[in-house]
Amino acid sequence: MSLTFGQIQKTSLIDYPGEVASTLFTVGCNFRCPFCYNRSLVLPEEYPPQRITPEQAILELSKRKKYVQAAVITGGEPTIHEELPWFIESLKKEGIKVKLDTNGSNPKMLTELFSKKLLDYVAMDIKSSLDSYDEATGVQIDIAQIKESAQLIQSSAVPYEFRTTVVPGLHNLDTMERIGKWLNGANKYILQPFTAEGGTLDRTYSGKAPFRPQELTALLNVVKPYFKEATIREYY
Repeated sequence: MSLTFGQIQKTSLIDYPGEVASTLFTVGCNFRCPFCYNRSLVLPEEYPPQRITPEQAILELSKRKKYVQAAVITGGEPTIHEELPWFIESLKKEGIKVKLDTNGSNPKMLTELFSKKLLDYVAMDIKSSLDSYDEATGVQIDIAQIKESAQLIQSSAVPYEFRTTVVPGLHNLDTMERIGKWLNGANKYILQPFTAEGGTLDRTYSGKAPFRPQELTALLNVVKPYFKEATIREYY
């Protein structure tokens, strides 16, 4: 699948810490997380999204440089696209900072992006504890690749965050404990409450209620000792 974008959010104050950014959503994903609400990006054949070419995206962002100096590339999953390094290089030539959101399934691509110094910030979605990844992603996972990506991100000089969308039935206090032990010592970890707004990939999740505030706090308290910073992000 060639690199295309299903949407460009022209201005975001929350997707890139400390920056006013434009957010670009790539079409296509190698995961099938049952709670995912970006159906048009994950299953474009069934739910055709808008299609924006890389060239159109670069032109759009270059026109907005006076107001927006950063881009967030999210998805879908951006690293499944071979053209991603070229696209980011094109943005960097325009003087645009780049944050990448990834599911961590392609450490080879991450290695290339780090080696070329193309990233200014990285966010990796931690879907669950290592022993529960298949259930949370809806596919059979090569867990060695997930672990390698997390280690690459932690050992890079690039600012980063790990984050987990927490879903009742998939995540609990024990899950959080195991995630904490896996990523022990990492800089930043964020909990994001699940939302079914707009529908979910697995329709049985569409009627699920998110964790209540006190439940989120309990989950957060379990992981806090393992990270230098751990917070709840409410906007997700």
